[in-house]
Amino acid sequence: MKKILLSFCFYLYAISASAQFQNPGFEQKTNTNSDLPALWNVAPVAGYTAALAGDVKHDGGYSLKMEGKPQDPSKFLNVSQNIPIVVNQIKRIKITAYIKTENLKGNVAMWCQVWDENKKRIGFENSGMQGVTITGTSDWQKYSMNLIVPKAAKSLFFGAYTKGTGTVWFDDFAIEEFDGTNDQPTAEVLKFNKEFTDIVRQNSIYTDSINWKSVDEDLKSLGMGLKTIADARILNNFVLQQLRKAGDNHSFIQDKVSAKNYSSGNTVQAKPEAKLLPGGLGYIAVPGFGSTNIEVMKAFAANIQTLIKNLDTANKIKGWVVDLRTNTGGNMYPMISGLGPLLDHGKVGYFIRGRTGNPWIHRKTGMGMTINNPYKVNNRKNKIAVLIGPMTSSSGEMTAITFIGQKNTKLFGEPSGGYVTANQMFGLSDGSNLLLASSYVADRNKKKYLNRIYPDVLVKPVAAQDAALQAAEVWLKSKN
Repeated sequence: MKKILLSFCFYLYAISASAQFQNPGFEQKTNTNSDLPALWNVAPVAGYTAALAGDVKHDGGYSLKMEGKPQDPSKFLNVSQNIPIVVNQIKRIKITAYIKTENLKGNVAMWCQVWDENKKRIGFENSGMQGVTITGTSDWQKYSMNLIVPKAAKSLFFGAYTKGTGTVWFDDFAIEEFDGTNDQPTAEVLKFNKEFTDIVRQNSIYTDSINWKSVDEDLKSLGMGLKTIADARILNNFVLQQLRKAGDNHSFIQDKVSAKNYSSGNTVQAKPEAKLLPGGLGYIAVPGFGSTNIEVMKAFAANIQTLIKNLDTANKIKGWVVDLRTNTGGNMYPMISGLGPLLDHGKVGYFIRGRTGNPWIHRKTGMGMTINNPYKVNNRKNKIAVLIGPMTSSSGEMTAITFIGQKNTKLFGEPSGGYVTANQMFGLSDGSNLLLASSYVADRNKKKYLNRIYPDVLVKPVAAQDAALQAAEVWLKSKN
């Protein structure tokens, strides 16, 4: 057995002797004729291979080698294990592994779900989310992923995967506690944690559903030994976990690099598209939009209006299709302002906090921004079909809401993604942003949406067909 096992009892004493990997260094085979490791799950995936490797290893006799040549770039190969765990108080641990890569055009990551006694997920982390990037060619390196384990935890469902072409070797998985957990956190950590939790306490719509006394006690335990703002992220993530438990599936942290990109240019690559459909129907697809830069916002909105104008002036349009099925969200104002020629003026929706409703006012020149020379369609009485689906999320859902209750307008497709709370952006002192669910949303008739948006006409997907678009076309061409 490998040397690393000699240190397990020391690392795990405060957790539980049962909280350890089985066959952590891949020294045991499933059987004598197998080239797969015992006590690990490796489900076959087309384009990938997995096998024990005796020629390349960090320690001992074997490592686990995964090689990818996938035809489908969305596929990945995963190795996983369920690890029983017993804790008597909330713990910070880290899962470590030695990893080697060669010509990897993709990425490798570790992930872990924390389960309670009912196998309900009560925690989740991914090494990529913690800023760990593993790609290209590199020799053996020790990588770690931080994890919070609450008292209710009964098992860790752990996995590591490779995605893309190239080769990766895994070896010597381990679970360790953080060093210096008896030291008080630095003033820097305490200040940043207070900044973050104060924002959540004062602005989250779920704040009353959180036991802040208990959370503060857990944060005090988790904060021991933390020295930098980067270390303090584990405290921020713990607070976000409490929001998840309270029902918040929308709030998240935008790291410093992403925040900078978001303030400068559109972080969404997809562009709006337009075309003329048979029967004189104008089709406009609006993807997500990711920026708070006012000039970029205006350009995006103006582009949508130009696409509408070009269709409307070159053809006798008899109806419109607004496709939001690939709109995963971002900044709603350029989306709605761009679609302004197809929207009523006035109140088209609301942000709801408590009993207070803050209306969304759509004006001739846009909503939340000003469009120069806004276009007006030739026939505003034309029917409008709005297409939504599971990918229609967040600001994509807000955009769909602005059409609800409008005359001669119907929604077609499948239920939306279910991110119908409104996120408010709060800048943090380290340059990152907290996007926090700060209000519910409602349509122009003040109907509040707490789950997802259901279309007026539910259309089930049909293989090799665009059933939702077909149903919309039928309605648009009808006299009803």
